[in-house]
Amino acid sequence: MSVGLAQGCVDECLRYVDEREAFGNKIGAYQAMQFKIADMETRAHTARLAYYQAAAKMLRGEPFKKEAAIAKLVSSNAAMDNARDATQIFGGYGFMNEFPVGRFYRDAKILEVGEGTSEVQRMLIARELGLT
Repeated sequence: MSVGLAQGCVDECLRYVDEREAFGNKIGAYQAMQFKIADMETRAHTARLAYYQAAAKMLRGEPFKKEAAIAKLVSSNAAMDNARDATQIFGGYGFMNEFPVGRFYRDAKILEVGEGTSEVQRMLIARELGLT
């Protein structure tokens, strides 16, 4: 769910910056927007790879507790960070219910705490590394 939300933020922002204009240009033409969306895509891509790796280990019958915790931590952080950046890109519209980004921001927070908080995921990763 977190990866889907992170990617949804990217997709909505790509659509929005191609429509919204400021100072005579589409806002997607501005480097600040381009860099922000590039960072968002990087986070979504990294989170996707993390859960693919955990799933591959599980399917091979290998231990995957650490990889699953890493995937959960990375993807929930990506969702929250992308939702925050998307809200920034949308400006005031980012808080309105008429735009998916407002909902994404609210939904992203629950993904950080649902099925184990980020702190619990860090604890699991540390234990799998042999730290007690």
